[in-house]
Amino acid sequence: MLDEKFEWVAVMTRYQAEPIAVKALADLGLEVYLPMMPMRDRRHKGDDLPEKPMFPCYLFVKINNKWVYKTRTARGVVGIVTSNHSAIVVPQRDIDNVRAFEASQRKVYIHNTQQLVKGAMATITSGEFAGMQGRLIRGCKDGNFAVSLEVMHVSFVVHVRRDELIPADEPEEKKGMLEK
Repeated sequence: MLDEKFEWVAVMTRYQAEPIAVKALADLGLEVYLPMMPMRDRRHKGDDLPEKPMFPCYLFVKINNKWVYKTRTARGVVGIVTSNHSAIVVPQRDIDNVRAFEASQRKVYIHNTQQLVKGAMATITSGEFAGMQGRLIRGCKDGNFAVSLEVMHVSFVVHVRRDELIPADEPEEKKGMLEK
């Protein structure tokens, strides 16, 4: 629930209107965050992949209770994500985790959590995702693992080296190796 303190909230936009909403909200002087990711397209060759929104039709804006109306009525915005008629505050930790995914040079794919195979929980001990816990999806041919990391009810699958993982219930200082 929003009060006087500025907090992150999720904003729903019209279809493909994220850039319009970003500009409208930024023009109001608000801090806006639209996470982007490289578009995987078989027709596009090379390293310079075009980008698309990580969460289509959604972005994040930092507001307080006095900015709810102006945010909801900004150009390109459909509304603020709410529960029981109150804006849902997105924790800074979740914003930081999304930024880590966005900045990562690893291949990141978004999957529906219900379609993933269940496995053991693991903690990532180093790299961009250090400290995050996720579910092991599968062992890869190179001996590494595909790990599902859930952020704001969206599952991101990242490939993690075997030596960057420990079982989730194992203490940090006892770096074990996970078997396929």
